[in-house]
Amino acid sequence: MYTLNDPRQQALRTMRASIPTSIWNRNEELTSNLKTRINKHPLNTHPIISELYSGVYDLNAIQSIHLEYRHAIVKLFTDALGMAQFQTRQLEPRLAPGAKIAPRFLLTLNALDEYGFQPGLDSKKYYRGNPNAAHYPLFERVLDDLKIDSTERSNHKPSIQSQKLHSYLEGSFSSYISILTLLAVAETQVIIFSPALRKATELVGINVDEGYYQVHGTTSDKDTNAADDDHEDDLWSALNQACHEDDNEHLQHITLEYLHLWNSFWDAQRSKNSPLSRPASRKSDPISSKKLRELDVMFS
Repeated sequence: MYTLNDPRQQALRTMRASIPTSIWNRNEELTSNLKTRINKHPLNTHPIISELYSGVYDLNAIQSIHLEYRHAIVKLFTDALGMAQFQTRQLEPRLAPGAKIAPRFLLTLNALDEYGFQPGLDSKKYYRGNPNAAHYPLFERVLDDLKIDSTERSNHKPSIQSQKLHSYLEGSFSSYISILTLLAVAETQVIIFSPALRKATELVGINVDEGYYQVHGTTSDKDTNAADDDHEDDLWSALNQACHEDDNEHLQHITLEYLHLWNSFWDAQRSKNSPLSRPASRKSDPISSKKLRELDVMFS
């Protein structure tokens, strides 16, 4: 028999059981090293964070940042999550038949949050949810509140930094382990920047007590109903099951590339919009312009 309680832990236990303990532990060390690299990256202390909190960005700047952020990650995020679910098929036949189901189940828990489902049963004892509560539509409503109309959205020309972020994530879609890694980095970026973006948006007169900014952040944030830290942990756990020791160099490479792209993105937002902007610190180690032109990285 099996229990339907605690679905996240059930998925994790099933994934762990699908490979030898020694391999899981080795892969966990690999992902731990990736997380250490992420946590030490200058993106974590980007100067735009304190500026967003301080209120130096006016309405025009916040509008611009949201349009750029929309193209860089928001529009594409559920596409990437759906592709990760699909590409779990790459686990077979290397692992036993059905090995793809547990991580697909785990990623579905994340997708349920993204698509507007909530824990519990409705009045008919069925799932609770509404597509209008999905995160992408909630972001669009932030744009509504910011008075960005549909024409402005459709005519917006994303910056090169926003385009590169979009293309880099989209370019990973053929590789299960690559999608997982980049999505985990993206969740980290969301955790770092969402509180600051929420405050900056509030400071230009927008209500952030409900909607998009209420569902982005961490489970420890008492002002939100967010679980991005859980989502990030789930992605790393799926990678623990999936990766091979030969993947280490590739995963280190794409992690740093994607972090650098995000750092360059926020450098650009600051340079364009902040009255306090100054040249980016050399510590950010930005990708060269030549490197940016070569981001058709082989993910397979």
